[in-house]
Amino acid sequence: MMTNGLRPGVHCIAATPFLPDESLDLASVGALMDYLIAGGCDGALVLGVLGEADRLSDDERDQVLATALERGGGKLQISVGVTHHSTRVTKARADAAQAAGAAAVMVSPPSGSSAGPALKEHFKQIAADLTIPLIVQDHPTSSGVKMPVEFIASLYEFLPPGSVCKLEDPPTAVKMNKLRDAEPGYQIFGGLGGVSLLHELDAGSAGAMTGFAVVEGLVEIVSLHRNGDRSGARAAYERTLPLLVFEAQPGAGVALRKEILRRRGAIAHATVRQPAPTPDAFALNLLDDLLRSYATDSVV
Repeated sequence: MMTNGLRPGVHCIAATPFLPDESLDLASVGALMDYLIAGGCDGALVLGVLGEADRLSDDERDQVLATALERGGGKLQISVGVTHHSTRVTKARADAAQAAGAAAVMVSPPSGSSAGPALKEHFKQIAADLTIPLIVQDHPTSSGVKMPVEFIASLYEFLPPGSVCKLEDPPTAVKMNKLRDAEPGYQIFGGLGGVSLLHELDAGSAGAMTGFAVVEGLVEIVSLHRNGDRSGARAAYERTLPLLVFEAQPGAGVALRKEILRRRGAIAHATVRQPAPTPDAFALNLLDDLLRSYATDSVV
């Protein structure tokens, strides 16, 4: 079992592919792992917010994780979201993921909870006996829970070695900088579609843990920055930023990302489980233009 955190770099939040009838497309789960490997990713996180985890049955969750581990586990660190309203269920999911061979488990606060003793006990019980890192997801948009820096820092003593904070509470770079001062033991990754990636790297982020579909763009930014080429990283970031912002739009992001993945051959269909918005012809035309611009700028 690994105890030294995750590999610095890009850990892509994987979409969950569906067939047109909304049933699981496990062949595309495998193809998506191949796509992430080819794009230079260091890891993949399945069953996150982008993975529509709250719309999957327990059996479907098991199938997605097993397929991702089988196809990508040799080259990618496969992490898994295990969030549930119940401490007991979340703990069972975390233990099962560890037994299956996951590199880490991600836990977000249950909606309706608050940053206090009960939530601290929730994380403590889930972390008990884990030997793989636990990723604390700080994403108030999905959880509805604001966790101050001091609270996140106070969790660290209960967590397994090498544990991570996936920090997605804007302004992210500012909060990352404060968390690094409060608890330097955390490995910190940014998310939120990568829209603040450059400044997050400046603040000491280990990389990107997000679902942006053009993964080689994220890999380029992170690699340049980690190699000391901040000006090159900035140029790559600015070239990618229009697409990052468009793809990360609240509500539409999952469908847009799946459409890009479909166009690039990573998944067979862009199906999103309903109810959910899907892009109309106008949005797709905007996407066409952004993808053309990105491809042109990338070869200049």
